[in-house]
Amino acid sequence: MKFPIYRAFSLGHTRSRHALLGAAQCLAWFLSAAMLSQAAASRYAAKLEQTQYRGWKVYRLSNGLISLYVAPEIGGRAIQLTLGHRHYFFVNQNLAGKVLPQSQNNLKAGWANYGGDKVWPAPEGWMNNHQWPSIPYYILDGSPFQSEIVKNTPEEVAVRVTSPPDPRTGVQFVRTFQVFAGTTRVTVREVMRNISERRIRWGIWDVLQNDASDATNPSQPNKQLFVYIPINPRSMFPRGFYNPYGDVRNPSYHAIDHRRMLRVHYRYQVGKVAADSNAGWFAIENAQKDLALVESFRYFPGKKYPDNASVESWNDGPGTISRGPFFQTLPNNLEKTPYFLETEVLSPFATLYPGQQHEFTLHWSPTRALNPIRKAVWAGVISRPLRGRISGDQITLTGAFGVFVPGTLQAVFYSAMGQELAHDTLLTVDPRHVVQLDKSVPLPADAFRVSVRVMDPHNQNRGDLGNFILHAD
Repeated sequence: MKFPIYRAFSLGHTRSRHALLGAAQCLAWFLSAAMLSQAAASRYAAKLEQTQYRGWKVYRLSNGLISLYVAPEIGGRAIQLTLGHRHYFFVNQNLAGKVLPQSQNNLKAGWANYGGDKVWPAPEGWMNNHQWPSIPYYILDGSPFQSEIVKNTPEEVAVRVTSPPDPRTGVQFVRTFQVFAGTTRVTVREVMRNISERRIRWGIWDVLQNDASDATNPSQPNKQLFVYIPINPRSMFPRGFYNPYGDVRNPSYHAIDHRRMLRVHYRYQVGKVAADSNAGWFAIENAQKDLALVESFRYFPGKKYPDNASVESWNDGPGTISRGPFFQTLPNNLEKTPYFLETEVLSPFATLYPGQQHEFTLHWSPTRALNPIRKAVWAGVISRPLRGRISGDQITLTGAFGVFVPGTLQAVFYSAMGQELAHDTLLTVDPRHVVQLDKSVPLPADAFRVSVRVMDPHNQNRGDLGNFILHAD
């Protein structure tokens, strides 16, 4: 019985044989793709461990792409963020491993600036009780925070830190740091609680200190460190930004790109800039290392903001500035005035009654990218926009980008009616490498436009990096 069936299949039923072979090939492809996907998931799985960083006890949240080091004992701060082996945050080497008590971190002793990223109440000021008198302020900036692990799976790890209650401001801060599998995007959820018996009104003020030292000679400032902040086209400020502190002629601050972008160029000269940017993102670019960090957040139109600003940036450097009731002089001394550039995100004001709380979420997305940063999108950053050059039945696609997930870059061609005609894989991409696109692919006859998107190892679309119209008519 078996022989005739075998004979009929092998000699007479060619179509069935091809179908079976095709099914087998499909199954093999599916299993291969599943194995690759599983391997990628394992390679970029989230991981949480308790370890040490520069002598501090920290939580390390990582995923094979990035590592975030959270130090509860020094003000609940994220003390460092790395992409591969490249670091982003300023860390004060003079305080490495030290946990100073309040007796050594106060107005008389001086501010213990450990570095990293922390959260403060806003606005800053010294004229009344509705302004925060800034650092040194031990309870919210330097004291040990409580900590707990709130998530520990291969898909996500999360650590929560909680400040002591601060009777003066009526505030207690709770920060939750989240790292996910397969992406460089870090989520920071910040909660401000009213722990007092009175009504309070503050904004949440996240302050990140970026390393501004020269990569080859740390005794010198990095002259290729920039911040790109989109200017609000309906800004309340004539220039689209203003200078709360320092000389308004400070050469660090320029409107570029037809006044659509504020560029901060780090110079070792004290100054501060504030902008009512409504784009919901800005980017720090270290052109020495082709290293970019996008900070993204939600902007709330119509809401009142501290300093009338959603984004601020402080250049640490020598000089004298007015603080209102007093003048502050920063010496030309690296121990007292080190190289760092602050990028600051503010939430709108929140009026809180006793027991109420206000939440504000931001994201950090590290990548490698070329200077300048022209735009940030969900999939990554754009340094050189997508362009196409047609030659016969081929098109050469070019551009420069940074991505937030590993995977592939894919070109998708559409007709004028939006029908997907074809797609081509252009190259593999990784957040740890600059994406420089220069690839020729076949051009479908009826193509009207082409977009380039990032596909992750699970073949999920993570978003577009560009769109190019092929025929204007």
